Amino acid sequence: MKRYLLSKVKPEMYGSIAEFRQEILDDDGNFDGCQQLDQYEDIEKWDLNCQLFEKPDTIPPGYSLGFQYVYLDEDEVVGMINVRPEAETHFLLKQYGGHIGYEVKPSRRRQGIATKMLADTLKLCRDEFRLKRVLITCLKDNEASRRVIMNNGGVYESDIVYPPKDEILERYWITL
Repeated sequence: MKRYLLSKVKPEMYGSIAEFRQEILDDDGNFDGCQQLDQYEDIEKWDLNCQLFEKPDTIPPGYSLGFQYVYLDEDEVVGMINVRPEAETHFLLKQYGGHIGYEVKPSRRRQGIATKMLADTLKLCRDEFRLKRVLITCLKDNEASRRVIMNNGGVYESDIVYPPKDEILERYWITL
């Protein structure tokens, strides 16, 4: 059985993060939970941008606190997850984005990684961020993400239309 590790980003991971980024660009371009990774070819600059979201005095206007993590299988970045502990007080996150966004490397999907990564992140949310519950959303047609959320105790609340893309999102709450 593989042992996975949830970790903050470190410079020695930049090469693997670049591979993760390229694989998503080549596959589907979905960067949920990757804090705008698609916009950065320079991974060090991306990492510095992520760090801006970790302190109230450096968050860009209109944004919320956010903490970027990678999910490792030894030295390979197989997933990314972003935790937004103040989601319930942010005008967009409390409706559409929720507390957690995540993505798994396309070549590593269907291996249970997302379910384990979310479980490890929920422990972090409870123990480090002292959250009592988290909101997670997924596209209505994303069966894989729905299963990940439900496998981690997600309770369906409602559907909501995300106006900018006219997409239907499902909202789930997980009690920690």
